[in-house]
Amino acid sequence: MARASSAGAWATAIGSAPWAAACLVLFLAVPQFYLLPEGSTDVAASTVVTILLVPGVLLAARRGSGVELFRLGLFRVLIALLVVRLVALAWSPDPRAGLPLIALLGQFVVTLTLMVQAVRQDGGLLRRIEPWYWPWIVAEALLVLVFRVLPGVEDAFLRSIAGLVSGQNTVAALFNGSPNNVFDEAKSGGVFVNANVAGLFLGVNAIAAFAIATITGSRWTRMVGFVALAAVPVTGSKSATLLAVALPASVLAVRRFTRARRTEAGESGPSRHGSHRRPVGRRLTFWLVGAGLLGVVGAVVLAAELGFTQALAKSFGDRTAIWGFGAEAFLRDPLLGLGYGGWDAGFAAYAREHGIYRSFPPHNVLLAGWAATGLAGLVLIAVFFALTLRLTVRAVNTGGDRHRTFALWATAAVAWTLIHGLGDNTEIFGDIHLIPILSLLVAYLVVGDREESNHHATPHRRDPATSTVPAVRDLHSEPGLGDAQLPPLVRGPRPGPDPTGN
Repeated sequence: MARASSAGAWATAIGSAPWAAACLVLFLAVPQFYLLPEGSTDVAASTVVTILLVPGVLLAARRGSGVELFRLGLFRVLIALLVVRLVALAWSPDPRAGLPLIALLGQFVVTLTLMVQAVRQDGGLLRRIEPWYWPWIVAEALLVLVFRVLPGVEDAFLRSIAGLVSGQNTVAALFNGSPNNVFDEAKSGGVFVNANVAGLFLGVNAIAAFAIATITGSRWTRMVGFVALAAVPVTGSKSATLLAVALPASVLAVRRFTRARRTEAGESGPSRHGSHRRPVGRRLTFWLVGAGLLGVVGAVVLAAELGFTQALAKSFGDRTAIWGFGAEAFLRDPLLGLGYGGWDAGFAAYAREHGIYRSFPPHNVLLAGWAATGLAGLVLIAVFFALTLRLTVRAVNTGGDRHRTFALWATAAVAWTLIHGLGDNTEIFGDIHLIPILSLLVAYLVVGDREESNHHATPHRRDPATSTVPAVRDLHSEPGLGDAQLPPLVRGPRPGPDPTGN
């Protein structure tokens, strides 16, 4: 009985204060804290906390937010994908291999629900998270820099405490036949054992910091964004380095273009028609200069390392060899895929034939979705990204100025996750470390989109209590002819000794 009452109190506390739970989840995003010993299952502290948050999240959803959230197509797609992953256990050669994928997707669903509740309840949530989350991003950026300059420090880290923050079994596998690219002297991962995922994490968080800073106006958050973005090339991830240049430049260009269009629309009204319209040649010059600057920056980035282009081509070549196995397997069984563990079972023979490493994962989020759960999983993942991008684009087109800028940066964050996922071994949310911040961005867009829709649905609604025009009954308190008694707010003060007008 005592356990039931304590569980109920815990659920009530979380349901009534989702902002505190949101800060806790964000705090556990970077150091995941794997406390179980090597040889057991790697379970992050963030996953355990998310499981404990489920009763409170469900209680808050039952009180009103759940029905509206379930009507959201994006949320229904996630639930459908979770169901498909559960069903895929039935035809998988190694069902246990699917349990982490199911658990992480469930964690994403719960975290997204929590963030929607927190954003709706607390308008200052984006400021509340500052001391709980952004210092970890700076710490990760500094670790990447230190490990890149001092590889010996990184080696000591991996051999000592890395298991606590990166997974005991994951780190042990680095030294037992399953090395990762952090051993490359040209790469650095910080708390990540894969430098490409570290680049993804820092890049998406840089974009998220710029997005949130447009709402809060926090210089600290914006500075964190610049620090994280500057650390992306230090990871040695080639794709992340290119995206670190292209996506922010695209956001700034689109923002400049939309503002120019709104300015032209305002200047071409009846009173100023044609007087200040920007010439077409000037716009063309602006775009040519912008494209030239972007090309120069890209050339500098590519030339920073002599072998950058060759390494990029080699990485793409390796991935096309991996995708070749996926194409052959898809032709054999396009409907059900390979099931959990099926990719590893079939790839070894293919790798021997083509002279590549024996245990490469699919390195494509869509291909991985098909391999594990079949055609249904592939379609649902594609629909998820399509709906998420549609949500962000709609916010860009309909929101206010700050909300529009936030949506532009959020679009870049989702695009970064998708583009990186098309060439690497990541999930629809990127990585477990990115679940909280991506959920927060999407939640803010969802809540803002709902409020914007409700505002446009009742454009002529007026509160009678705020009207300054009195009703007839207020002017003539008695029936028949008589003097109207105007309230002072309408009548205003009259000259003379009696300003009330009596």
